[in-house]
Amino acid sequence: MLALGGFAERSHIGPLAFFVFAWSTLVYDPIAYWTWNANGWGNKLGNLDWAGGTPVHIASGAAALAISFYLKKRLGYGTPALAYVPHNTTYVVLGTMFMWFGWFGQSYYRVSAIPFVF
Repeated sequence: MLALGGFAERSHIGPLAFFVFAWSTLVYDPIAYWTWNANGWGNKLGNLDWAGGTPVHIASGAAALAISFYLKKRLGYGTPALAYVPHNTTYVVLGTMFMWFGWFGQSYYRVSAIPFVF
């Protein structure tokens, strides 16, 4: 779940577990239904969501932003203990390439006439 990044070093596991259940039930499920179900209003209005941008990325990004505003700064923010530095640029580039390949592959198969074999 993409919104969990807003909890990083700001919360305990109990509130996180409650949020996961409540958010996925009350927010994500209705948005996914509106977008992907044939009877959903987003689908009826012609919403073309090929890779989950509406229910997954927009809703999760808005939730993570709201969480980070509510929980304030991370504990120890601005101290030498949280002075993050990149540790392996090769893995960052490789991971980015994998993400792009998967995203473009999924989008291509969703809009093309080639049947999805997975």
